[in-house]
Formats: sequence, C-alpha cells, structure tokens
Amino acid sequence: MKTSSRWLLVFGAAIAVLVIVAVVLVLTMSGREDAPLLSEDTPKGIVQRYLLALEAEDFIKAYDYFSSSTKQDLTYEKWQPRNVISRDRPGFKITLVKSSVKGNEATVYADVDIFRPDGPFDNPVSTSRITFYLVKEGTNWRINSPTYIYWFFY
Repeated sequence: MKTSSRWLLVFGAAIAVLVIVAVVLVLTMSGREDAPLLSEDTPKGIVQRYLLALEAEDFIKAYDYFSSSTKQDLTYEKWQPRNVISRDRPGFKITLVKSSVKGNEATVYADVDIFRPDGPFDNPVSTSRITFYLVKEGTNWRINSPTYIYWFFY
C-alpha cells in the first residue's frame, strides 16, 4: 500500500471517529433536562415511573408497578434484577411515543435509543420500540408486560 493511501485511510478513520463522538455527545448531552413527571393515574405515567424506578435501582418500587396476575406468575425473587444488572450498561434515552386505552386495558409505546459507540464504522445509536401492556386494577394502572427490559439487564 502506498504511503499516500495509508495516510488517506488514517485520515478517513479519524474523521469517522470524530463524527461518531460528536453524534454521541449531541444525543446524550442535549436535552438532558428531565421530562416532567406524568400523572400516576395514566398508563404513560405508570410506565414512566416504572422506568424511573429501574433507573434508580429501586427494584421493589419497580416490581410494585406490575399487575397482580403478573406478580402471581413472576415472584419478586424470580424477577429481581440485582444480580444481573450491569454497571457497564450503555447509555439510553426513552421517549414515550403514544398510548391507547380500551376499557380496562392500555398500550404504551416507547422508543428506546441505546448508545454503544463500538467503533469507527458502527452505528453508535440503535433504536427500538417497546410496547407495554397495562391493565386497570381498581383505580390504578399496572403493567402486564414486558417484565424484562433487555437493554437494562443485559
């Protein structure tokens, strides 16, 4: 390989790394102020509080947001994420997109942006949508599923 080709490759890789770092910084630093806390009597509010409890590692509080039928199938001891949580988990941002309510059932859609700068040629942000299913128990909304948030417990 010619010296000029080698320098061009190094220069291109350096620019790619700088672009990736800039994108990650913009996505993680801008808009970092906390979103307003939604009402606890709405499905979106319950999902938000569940995710905030997970982030704060308040697993008992997070588990309390599950429906009684989910708790019957999945005891706290079986669900308890303390032993599988990774201190090196990637940064993430969650956007509650929309929700729909039909009687005593609700669906909340959340977009999750996961930040993993793996290398100069990899996409540092992956986005996926998670659908939360809730039921109304008395006057409270509770989460039926999902019970396992993959990016959080990996």
